[in-house]
Amino acid sequence: MSPYRATDEQLDREIVALERMGRIRLRRASAELNEIDRELRELRRERARRAARAGELTSVEIPAAEERSTAEG
Repeated sequence: MSPYRATDEQLDREIVALERMGRIRLRRASAELNEIDRELRELRRERARRAARAGELTSVEIPAAEERSTAEG
């Protein structure tokens, strides 16, 4: 970067403006990360619900008559 050719007042205003921009960008990035984290938690809960349902379905016992017909067929 080339040397900044401005008055001290202009330099101070530029510093203040860049600090403000940095804070705004940081706040936005933080909000986006919070949203992504919330969505990730929701997806993980859904995956856990599906796994629980799949576990329930596989744990249901098949009546003996059906077991014989599927083994023979």
